[in-house]
Amino acid sequence: MTDETQIRQQAIAGIIKGVAKKTALLTVGAAATALLYALIQDSGQRWWPLPASVLFGGALGLLNFRWLASAVERVYLRKGATPGLSSLAAIVISILKLSLIFIILFMVIKWRLLHVLGMVAGLSLSFLAIVWEGAKLMNQTLRNGGSER
Repeated sequence: MTDETQIRQQAIAGIIKGVAKKTALLTVGAAATALLYALIQDSGQRWWPLPASVLFGGALGLLNFRWLASAVERVYLRKGATPGLSSLAAIVISILKLSLIFIILFMVIKWRLLHVLGMVAGLSLSFLAIVWEGAKLMNQTLRNGGSER
């Protein structure tokens, strides 16, 4: 394995770790805010569905991101992979992954286990973490004058 390949793999691992940390931070912050809201509202109902929904959605969003990252690494970064085979493998993996997430969300919503808006908020936090990590990396690249290559 060349030094350039190792540097790329370390950079990819760093990005994935950064997104995971940011997603966890945002999810915990949002769940704490939801908990505070539920306790202040005190409508006589159960207090836990909204914070639990945010935590569940954040965990599902992070799991989705990790699956996507590992699929990209396995399919597109594999040495000797042909473009056609890589595209087919990516499509199959994506369909299976999204089907599993859909089934989980369908069961949770159908059985009314958690708050739907809380889950949507939690799922969105992973996307927000990806944007945050991308902005951080872009800022670092601009600060270094684009000499990262």
